[in-house]
Amino acid sequence: MEKISVIIPAYNAEKYLDQCVESVQSQIYDNIEIIIVNDGSTDRTAAMIERLKEKDSRIRTLHKRKNEGLGAARNSALELVTGQYVLFLDSDDWIDPNHISDLYDLLVRTDSDVAIANFTRYIESENRYEIHITDGDYYEQIFTPQEWFTYQYGKPHNLSLCFTVPWGKLYKRALFDNIIYYTGPFGEDDRTTWKLYLKADKISYMHRSSLIYRVNSGSMTQVANQSTVFSVEPVLERLALLSMLGFNLENEIAAFDWRAHIGKNNALANGDISTYKKLQFQLDMIEKYRKH
Repeated sequence: MEKISVIIPAYNAEKYLDQCVESVQSQIYDNIEIIIVNDGSTDRTAAMIERLKEKDSRIRTLHKRKNEGLGAARNSALELVTGQYVLFLDSDDWIDPNHISDLYDLLVRTDSDVAIANFTRYIESENRYEIHITDGDYYEQIFTPQEWFTYQYGKPHNLSLCFTVPWGKLYKRALFDNIIYYTGPFGEDDRTTWKLYLKADKISYMHRSSLIYRVNSGSMTQVANQSTVFSVEPVLERLALLSMLGFNLENEIAAFDWRAHIGKNNALANGDISTYKKLQFQLDMIEKYRKH
């Protein structure tokens, strides 16, 4: 069995960390190392990590003196990886016992570079799960990078989110060569995951939910401004590279159009006329040349 490195960034995670780590320790596939990055926590997270490490030799730890964000935490953990494969998990989420074994089986059986599973949202404030996949819905599909890029926007059953988020996937470690996670205040997923798909030759997907994504009051998508969550910058970066690679840009241009409208309205509401005019100019040019 090949080793799989499970990376868990943790910031002030004392409420959820035990459940998260225990779900990894209970995996059917047990040739794993668990790398927990304490990202400058100010609660009991550091002590909890050390307690967990004492009880499980598979756990490795990294303690940061200050909080630097998810992107930086993942970058630091990737430098410590000794496995041939990498899997990410957020410290407030948890996985079914078959999560890693299913992904590994799919990746090896299809000779893929990335294997992807779906997930279920857990709405913490309502103690409610959003069940959207049943056993009878199961299917598998293999994609080229070009085909998988059509799943980034407007797909049901969380497929659009499956495209963007780093977790719920098993990656070959080699894909991360020359790729680092964005370390700005928000958007490390949106600005990074797509690059791993481009490096892949084959991407496999299983229509099964085996990860629970906890939606709580601290979730960034719950607290961040819409224009921050849906910034135009990641789309502009993708457009620049994908155009050079000869990809179909229709979906990316439509995404820019949608995000730019959110951004310009927010900029105008906040008196940021410079940003408003820049985005309005870009939208005007899309409209002008779309007619031709």
